[in-house]
Amino acid sequence: MAAPIQLTRMHRVLIGVVVTGAVVIAGIGFAGSYAAVRELAIKKGFGNFSYVFPVGIDAGICVLLALDLLLTWIRIPFPLLRQTAWLLTAATIAFNGAALCRSFILSVVRSAAPPPRPATSSTAGTLPIGTRAHTLTCLA
Repeated sequence: MAAPIQLTRMHRVLIGVVVTGAVVIAGIGFAGSYAAVRELAIKKGFGNFSYVFPVGIDAGICVLLALDLLLTWIRIPFPLLRQTAWLLTAATIAFNGAALCRSFILSVVRSAAPPPRPATSSTAGTLPIGTRAHTLTCLA
C-alpha cells in the first residue's frame, strides 16, 4: 500500500477554494431554481407543500451525493446513489424549464445551467476518493 499523500498548506488552500466555490455555485443555482419550481408547484395545485417541494428535491440531491462520497471513501461504493442524484438533477432542470416556458432561450439558460454543477462537482470528487480507496467505480 502506498504511503499517504501529505497535504501542504497550498493543497489545503486549493481545497478550500474549490469547496467554497462549489457551495457558492450551488447556492446561486438553488436560489434561481427555488422561485421557478415553487411557482410551478403553486400552479399545479401543490398548496402549502409548494414552499418545501424545491427544498426537498435539492436536499435529496445533496444528501445522495454526500452519501455517495462517504461510501466511496470508506470503500463501499454504491453508484446507484450518484445516478439517483443525477435523476433528481434532471427533474430539477425539467421543472425549471416547465416553469419558464414563456421564453425558450430564457428557459434553457436558467434551467440547464445551474442545477448540474453540484452533481458534477461531487462526481469529480468521487474519482480521487475512489482512487485513493482503491475502489474506482463507474462515474455514470
